[in-house]
Amino acid sequence: MSIEQLRNKAKSALLDGKYKKALEFFEELHEAEPNDLRTHVKLAELREKTGDTAAAIKDYIAIANAYAEQGFVVQAIAINKIILRLDSSRTEVKERLKELSSERGDDWAISTITPTDHVNSMDISGKDRAKLSFERIPLLSGLSGEELESFMDSLELREVPAREYIYHRGDKGEHLYLIGMGSVGLLASVASGKNRVYSRLSEGDFFGEHAFMSRTEHHDEAMAETDTSVLMIDRNTFDGWVEKYPSIQSTVEEFYRKRVLARILAITPVFEGVPPDARLALSEKFQLKSLTSGEKVVEEGESGNTFYLIRSGQVAVSTRGMGPQSDSIPLGRMGEGAFFGEVSLLTDKPRTATVTADGDVEVMELTRDDFNDIVASHPSVLKVVEAYQKQRVQDTIKTLMHSKPK
Repeated sequence: MSIEQLRNKAKSALLDGKYKKALEFFEELHEAEPNDLRTHVKLAELREKTGDTAAAIKDYIAIANAYAEQGFVVQAIAINKIILRLDSSRTEVKERLKELSSERGDDWAISTITPTDHVNSMDISGKDRAKLSFERIPLLSGLSGEELESFMDSLELREVPAREYIYHRGDKGEHLYLIGMGSVGLLASVASGKNRVYSRLSEGDFFGEHAFMSRTEHHDEAMAETDTSVLMIDRNTFDGWVEKYPSIQSTVEEFYRKRVLARILAITPVFEGVPPDARLALSEKFQLKSLTSGEKVVEEGESGNTFYLIRSGQVAVSTRGMGPQSDSIPLGRMGEGAFFGEVSLLTDKPRTATVTADGDVEVMELTRDDFNDIVASHPSVLKVVEAYQKQRVQDTIKTLMHSKPK
C-alpha cells in the first residue's frame, strides 16, 4: 500500500470515529515517515483517545523535543501544555526549552508569533516549514531561563475541535491567541451578510490582535479548520511582557495593521473578485492616513487622483446645492470597508463631494497609478468601481432634485 493510500485510509477511519483502526494506520504512517511531526502528533492524539496515556505522553515528549530543537518554540510550548494536562509531574520539555534558550541565545527562537496568511500549512513539509521560520522576526528570542518558564506558565491551553469557533463577532477581546498545533480561519462578514475567510493561519501564528490591542469587541470570527491547540495570552501577561521587551508591542501592532487591511479588502465589494493571496499583495500599495473629527479627507471642487478605503471610523459625505448660495447637502455616511474618491479617479474631473471625518478615522489611500496597476491585473475591480460610480451619481442627482434651495 502506498503512503497516499495509507494516509487516505487513516483519515477515513478517523472521520468515521474508528480510533483503534485509525491508530493502526497512523502507526504504519509514522513508521514509514518518522520525521513527519504532523503524523506523529495525530498518533499521540489517538493513543490518548484509545486510553494509552503513557504511550501518548512518550510520543508528545518526543514531538515537543523535536520542535524545540528546530526552534519552533510556540509549538513546543503547546505540546508541553498537553503533556502537563495528562501528567502534571512531567516537566522534561519545560526544562529542555530553558536549556536550549540558555545554550543557543538570541538566535534560537526562530519561529514566533508572526502571521503567515498566505501560507497553507497543510501543504507544507517539515523542511519547507523550517525554511519559512527563518524569515520570521524572533519575538521570543529575548526570553530565556526563568523568564521563559514564567511565560510558559502564564499561557492557557485551549484545545478546539475542527469546525468549532474560537471566538465570535461581538465577543470581548480579552486574549491574544497563538496557534500551537492546527490551523485557524479568520472570517469577516461581507456585504451579502455571509461570512468569508479572509485569512488562514497555522502553527506559530497569532490572531485576535485587533480587539486585543484596541480593547474592543471582535469584529471578525475565528474558527478552527482542523483540531487545533491554541495558547491564550491574557492582558496582564502581555503587558508585563511588553514592559520588559518594548519592541514586541510595535511588532504586534504592525501585523495588526496588516491584518486589519486584509480583512477590509475581503469585505469590500471592489475586491470581491480578487483571490485572497492577490489581496495580500494589493495591501502593500495602500498608504495609511489618520484623521480627527471634522477634518476633511477630500473637498468638493478640488482635483483628485487618489482612491480611499475606510479602515476604521465613519465619514460624512456632502455636496453643495445647485444654487450659488446653497447650503451643504448631506449625502450620507460611510464606515469600515466603504470606499470613495472613485469619480475623480475614473473621470479625471474635480471631486464631486466633500468627505469629512465623523470622529477619528483611518483611511487607506491608493494613487491613480497604483489603482491602474491593480485594474490591469484584475479587471473586475474596474467594473465594480464603475458600477458604484454610476449609482452614486444617480443618487446624488436625486438628492439634489429633492432638496429645497434657499
